[in-house]
Amino acid sequence: MKILFVSEARNWSGGSNQMLLTGLEFQRRGHEVTVAVPDDGYCYSKFSQEGLKCLPLGIKQDYDVASAMRLKAYAAACGADIVHAHHPRAHAVALIARHIGMKAPLIVTRRVIFRIRVNPFSAIKYRSPKIDRYIAVCNATKTELVKGGVRAEKISVIPSGVTWERFEAARAARASFEFKPPYRIGVIGHYSWFKGHDYMVQAAPLILKEIPQARFVFAGRDTDKLLPMAEKLGVASSFDILGERRDVPEILSTLHVFAMPSLQEGIATALMEAQAAGVPSVASSIGGIPDVMVDGKTGILFPSENPRALADAVIRMIKDEAARRSMAAAALERVLENFTIPAVSSRLLECYGEVCGGRK
Repeated sequence: MKILFVSEARNWSGGSNQMLLTGLEFQRRGHEVTVAVPDDGYCYSKFSQEGLKCLPLGIKQDYDVASAMRLKAYAAACGADIVHAHHPRAHAVALIARHIGMKAPLIVTRRVIFRIRVNPFSAIKYRSPKIDRYIAVCNATKTELVKGGVRAEKISVIPSGVTWERFEAARAARASFEFKPPYRIGVIGHYSWFKGHDYMVQAAPLILKEIPQARFVFAGRDTDKLLPMAEKLGVASSFDILGERRDVPEILSTLHVFAMPSLQEGIATALMEAQAAGVPSVASSIGGIPDVMVDGKTGILFPSENPRALADAVIRMIKDEAARRSMAAAALERVLENFTIPAVSSRLLECYGEVCGGRK
């Protein structure tokens, strides 16, 4: 199968990483993958260095007709069986390409759970019969697509995936991990209001009251912004602010509990990674998180924006050894079965096949 990925991404993101990982997996299975992406950003050079064929497509805006004409030509030249748009502007430009004669079927991935705007342009963009299939990364994303007017039967729910091998050393380290104080509770992700870091800070005094030897580890860009609140609450001495890091598997291998206190989340890749490393995990029950974590079986879910519930989940995970062990083991098994790059790639290829078969 000849697959053409399309994106306006210049800087690296979770979506860009999924394009790279699934593209390489498709190539490993004998398919041809080409990526149309701006050639003046990091993504173009990264994709090329890793072995994906890249074509320059400098998408400037949603309705960039020149880019749509170029994309139509690219699809014809490479004999694309499928065109897969991975980001919002690519979605719009690929749709224009279909309207001006691009013959390859069009699939669009949506990775966010934001509400689709109610206006004529959104109606055209999301309800067009020229889009053969939507891929929603979680059920919450599918719900928003349906609310936006997309027919449910046109949506396939396929999550993002993680690289299982990347966490092999972390899993091996945890085989001899001693669950003893100081207990390291980690939040990994760049600071943003919707990631819920502030609620973890507010939960810290409640956790320390029950577990005085707890330490709170924050890895990610701008996480130093948490220190003023931590100092105000008198817990800053129990905080380790690591900043932006690239050694996530190594950090995970040292944690006693991973926490995801997000206020909104598409598919929770950081949570998958923690589970793939074998770390007992707790997370807020919003967005795509319940797709990843089964409450009481593979981890503990708690209501978002609730420091008390977050603290109780962490305390239970630390104190209840039997539950902690069984949930971490079940999570590891579930990630291997459902959320690795090979597993996700198989589902994507099955979706491609359905679309191509349906058009024929």
